[in-house]
Amino acid sequence: MEQTNYHHGNLRSSLVSTGIEFLNQKGVAGISLREIARTIGVGHNAPYRHFRNKQQLLEAMAEDGFRRLKARYTRLELEFANDPEGQIFESAMHVISMAADQPNLFQLMFGGHIQPQDCGGNLKLAADDAMQSLVAIIRNGQRLKVFKEGDPMTLALSTMSMIQGLAIMVSSGKLKVQFQTQAKDSSWTGRQTLLRAMVLQLFDVFLRGLKRS
Repeated sequence: MEQTNYHHGNLRSSLVSTGIEFLNQKGVAGISLREIARTIGVGHNAPYRHFRNKQQLLEAMAEDGFRRLKARYTRLELEFANDPEGQIFESAMHVISMAADQPNLFQLMFGGHIQPQDCGGNLKLAADDAMQSLVAIIRNGQRLKVFKEGDPMTLALSTMSMIQGLAIMVSSGKLKVQFQTQAKDSSWTGRQTLLRAMVLQLFDVFLRGLKRS
């Protein structure tokens, strides 16, 4: 990897962002605090000012992923304020696209390598905030009388279970062959178009159970 310049005072964020680059390219096994320090251009002891070990860096990378996920959910709440079905679909597309484009990051966040509930408070808070944003989307759909009545958290967990199930299949490569054999356009845009079409079909079935009868 090319050496990355960073400005004084943002070493921690540079370590996290460079760590995510390493993760996407090499997987968890390829994460090395010493190698990341060399890539950024700082002394090999510099990362230890912020992270005691590799595990703490991994937790910070997952936290960054959850914060970005929450930010995306918040934008969707505003962009599709009167379209809860659109909120749910675009939320799913964001997670599934991340699984397709950054499978190692997705697996770090959702694959069981780390458990937010057992980690530092910041990671647990970031994961909980992301989930609560999905709950808010469900509540909005109930308020607009689009989604069925019931405990919003239960409905959100059902929704996330479906989203993560498909995303795991994508990140693990189980749907990879189908993409390659069906898509005439192998570009990123072509793959995203195919992915959206597939998710839309699945969501049509899922939403029948979520919507009011």
